[in-house]
Amino acid sequence: MRRALLAGLALLAPAPAWAALAFVTNQGDDTVSVVDTAAGTVVQTVHVGAKPAGVAVGPEARRIYVTNPEAHSVSILERTGARLAVVGEAPAGAGPLGIAVSPSDGRVFVADWYGNTVAILDRDGAPLGTIEVGRSPSGMAVDPAGARLYVANRESDTLSVIDLATLATVATVPVGHAPFGVTWQGGRVFVANVQSGDVSVVDAATAAETRRIKVGEFPYAVAAALDGSRILVTNQHSGTLSVFDGEFNALPEIAVGDYPEGIEMSADGSRAYVAVWMDNRLAEIDVAAGKVVRKIKVGESPRAFGTFLAP
Repeated sequence: MRRALLAGLALLAPAPAWAALAFVTNQGDDTVSVVDTAAGTVVQTVHVGAKPAGVAVGPEARRIYVTNPEAHSVSILERTGARLAVVGEAPAGAGPLGIAVSPSDGRVFVADWYGNTVAILDRDGAPLGTIEVGRSPSGMAVDPAGARLYVANRESDTLSVIDLATLATVATVPVGHAPFGVTWQGGRVFVANVQSGDVSVVDAATAAETRRIKVGEFPYAVAAALDGSRILVTNQHSGTLSVFDGEFNALPEIAVGDYPEGIEMSADGSRAYVAVWMDNRLAEIDVAAGKVVRKIKVGESPRAFGTFLAP
């Protein structure tokens, strides 16, 4: 009787504040792993297009968008609770990689690595046009108002700033060498520069680089707490996270595994999740403690390049 009561209470207990679903693209087996981060388990595996890489969660977390570079497409997945179903696949250029969704109107933006453009799709995948950017566009981020899109152009060493009302490029910002991952936080844009081993900090109001912070080898992606208290960077060749406080003071690095790639922080900033390519794991980091607390087995060669957490 007591055991049954305890089990019932466990079922009624609220999920931790940091709990979310993680949608992890696995490039090696053409799947997306749906991870319940509270339980630390994969609750579903969904097959998508060839070599999935980029991922973005749409408004209200009802749709998930995944780029398939070798299928030249975007898979559109619809969510019902914790379950996903593929509801469409849309052409998206010769080399779709980074992807972002406007929180204001649900438009989908897809970086075409080979076409040097960003494709614009509606929420159902219908084409709405393209925007010319720099060479080999990769990571992207949209500000919370849905006003501007930021695109890292890896072979141009620039960040394109696009006005989403007019679809005009309003600034092209020089950054470090081979920019890749991008995130927006509190009026600042963080850009991971793979070849120069640093992160550019760009002021969103002035569209100018204000500083550059040194990190580990081959930085891939950046995540920032909503309150700006922590900035985390995945370093592919170092197998670590570089960690900074809100004043850009370096904190101890965190070893996470072999070839970390995509990263995102929980809404409350207490946890970070990192796709570890060679380990086939999603690493969960306790941000305050500065350590890995769990590794969750996912599919083969996880990338999770973009926004992959949802309530």
